[in-house]
Amino acid sequence: MLQEQRNQQLSLLLKTIESRAAALLRQKDEEIARAAKRTTELETFLRRLEMENQAWQRAAKEKEAIAVSLSHTLAQVREDPSLMMTNNNINADDAESCCCEKEGEKAPATTRTSGGNGNGVVFCKSCETRGACVLFLPCRHLCSCSGCDAFLDRCPLCQAPKKATIEALMG
Repeated sequence: MLQEQRNQQLSLLLKTIESRAAALLRQKDEEIARAAKRTTELETFLRRLEMENQAWQRAAKEKEAIAVSLSHTLAQVREDPSLMMTNNNINADDAESCCCEKEGEKAPATTRTSGGNGNGVVFCKSCETRGACVLFLPCRHLCSCSGCDAFLDRCPLCQAPKKATIEALMG
């Protein structure tokens, strides 16, 4: 009889321990599943960040190439100032307007520079009131002020589509 009670108590104790162990195992399995899901989410996030990083690196390399090209162009202009765009070397066709012309008659050129020596400020080809300080890419014409730049989708001189602009800091 004592042996039977002892067996029953051990059996009851074993069932209690087994149920607690099963509950703990289920809980740990759920934690593992949540951790695996979170790991997958983080790996996806990491891949997205890596792709974004590569895109930023490509953009930085492109901007660096533009900067090198502009530096090279600037060095050429410093070596040979005659390359600088002023009223003296702008093609007359680029500066003329055909809106109000009569047939066979040319409109007067509207390109202005300040100062009569050819080294003055080149005025904006759009508003003609402020100095040109915006360089259009890819044509590299310095022909717009910062106020007009936002409203232009083409270079005012050559009508090339505007890919980008750079504000030139004139000293």
